[in-house]
Amino acid sequence: MVSDGNNFALTAIIQCRVRAMTVPTSETSLAAPRIGAIATDAGFFPIGALASICFGIVILLASAMIAALQQAVWDYPVIWALNRFARHSVLFDRAIHALTTRDLLQGVVFVAMMWYLWFTSTDAAIRARLLTGLFATSSAGVLSRLLQLALPTHLRPLHLPALGFTLPFGVEPDALNHFNSFPSDHGAAFFALALVIFRERAMLGVAAFLWAAIIDLARVYDGYHFPSDLVGSIGLALIVVTLFQNRWFNRLACQAVAVERSHEQWFYVLAFLLTYQIATLFDDIREIGRGFASVVLHHDPFGGG
Repeated sequence: MVSDGNNFALTAIIQCRVRAMTVPTSETSLAAPRIGAIATDAGFFPIGALASICFGIVILLASAMIAALQQAVWDYPVIWALNRFARHSVLFDRAIHALTTRDLLQGVVFVAMMWYLWFTSTDAAIRARLLTGLFATSSAGVLSRLLQLALPTHLRPLHLPALGFTLPFGVEPDALNHFNSFPSDHGAAFFALALVIFRERAMLGVAAFLWAAIIDLARVYDGYHFPSDLVGSIGLALIVVTLFQNRWFNRLACQAVAVERSHEQWFYVLAFLLTYQIATLFDDIREIGRGFASVVLHHDPFGGG
C-alpha cells in the first residue's frame, strides 16, 4: 500500500506539471498576466524569455559602460542632487539610513510578501514558481557579489574626493571602502523578488518594485552606490529570474512542492532558513566566511554591502 504522504506527493507533482503546461484560468484575477506563452508537451515555455534576457543584458552592459566611462555625465548629477539634502535634518538622515541598515525594512518586507503568496494558494504550480523565484533571487544576489569582487574597483560616492560628498548623519566615513559597488547585490536580490511577486500578483508586485526603488535610492543617498549600480542590478535580476524559468527548474520545484506535501515539518524548517538568509542577504553566512577567511586565508573574500 502507498502511504498517504506519498499519495500527496505524487498528486502534487502531477498537478504541478499539468498546470505548468497550461495558462491558469481560475487564478487570473489574482495573478499577473503572462507575457505571450504557448503550451507544449515539454512544459510551459515563455515566448518572451529570450527578449527579456536580451533586454536585461542591454541594461546591464549599458550600466557597466556608464559606471566605467561616463559616471561624471550620468551618475554625478544625481548624486549631487540628492546629497544637497544631507545633514540638514538628523531625523531625515537617520530615517534614510535605517532603510539601508535594517533588515526589517529591507529583505524582510519582500520575504513576507512571498510567504503571503505561498499561503494564499495551495496550487502546486504557483508554489513551484515561487520556489523557483527564491532560488533565482539567491543566485542573483550571489552573482552580483561575485561581479563586485571580480570587476575593477571604483570608489563608492562617499569615498570619491571629486564628488565632495557630504556624509549624512549616521553614515560611517569608512563604510564599504574595500571593494567594487557594481552591480548592487541589494538591488539584484530585491528587484528579483519584486519581479517574482509581480508575475504572481501584479498590484502587490508594483508595491514591491516601489519599495525596492525606495530602498536603493536610500543607498544612493547614503553614498553607498551610484545610480548606474542600481540600474545594472535591475538588468541582472531580469536575466537571472528569466533564466530560471525553464523546464528543468520547474521539474525540481515541483518535486520540492511534493516534499512539502509528504514531509511538511522538514520542508518548512528548510524554507524558514532559506527565506531568513534571503531576507538578510546571507549576512550570517558571509560573517562566518569572513571569520574563516581571516584565520585560514588571511583576507576577506566576501566584502560587505
